[in-house]
Amino acid sequence: MENSILIRPNDSVVTVIEPIAKGRAIHYPGCKQPLLASQDIPIYHKVAITEIKKGEHLYKYGEKFGIATTDIAPGEHVHIHNVASLRA
Repeated sequence: MENSILIRPNDSVVTVIEPIAKGRAIHYPGCKQPLLASQDIPIYHKVAITEIKKGEHLYKYGEKFGIATTDIAPGEHVHIHNVASLRA
């Protein structure tokens, strides 16, 4: 059963629609194999579905929304601790 939402096929993150405990599988539309959460993920927060290197842009809604401040692995929580916002 899906527990996250992928907005656009080229997005680098999904949004979880329920709290996800560390080690739990993350299922999203179109995923071939679920990811395992590397930490607890609060409801409505983002999780990386691809490897994102420090300095790379992150995508949601098919748009850039931030720059990774550290390397981010698939299954890792994506939030202010590892992303610099592109918002003005």
